[in-house]
Amino acid sequence: MTLGEGDTLGWARLTSGKDEVIFVTENGQALRFSEDKIRAMGRSAAGVQGIRLKKGDAVTSMDVIQPNGSLLIVTTNGFGKQTPLKDYTAKGRATGGNFTIDPKAIPVTGKIAAARVVQMTDDLTIITANGVALRLKVKDVKQAGRATRGVHLIKPQEGDSVASVARIAVEELKKVGAQVNENAEAEKEQPELL
Repeated sequence: MTLGEGDTLGWARLTSGKDEVIFVTENGQALRFSEDKIRAMGRSAAGVQGIRLKKGDAVTSMDVIQPNGSLLIVTTNGFGKQTPLKDYTAKGRATGGNFTIDPKAIPVTGKIAAARVVQMTDDLTIITANGVALRLKVKDVKQAGRATRGVHLIKPQEGDSVASVARIAVEELKKVGAQVNENAEAEKEQPELL
């Protein structure tokens, strides 16, 4: 893939050729569109524009839409929420999409650090720039509308911020033979600080 000056490759995902994808920007735009809107190209091609960016914005995440999934976002200041994917209507590629966070709240919440398509059975690990990690269950994350700010999932210390979010998919763990606690209701614990 040929990259322009200052560009980096951020994500690669396996798709069927008939999936939908969602792009999320730091300033809270989310664009869902069908991957068939991206034509096949040679290995050295630069590709096409996925989402139209406003000045000062950057893509922070890209993921593949899953049936019955939600879009989970976590901001640099530790705010997070999940919104059902059905609330994000498909739009044309290279458009601006919809807000996925209240833009007026960004001075408080911080910009979006990461966004992941998740299922209720998944776990998450939120990691800060200083190495603090917090593991929690997706089902414990507040569901909220698209243009809302969410709630504190982690409170980074002064000078720290959320750097990454890892999705831990139960179905993927089962595929590789990992032991999975199916009785999630028996574990009514607070999130585990790692």
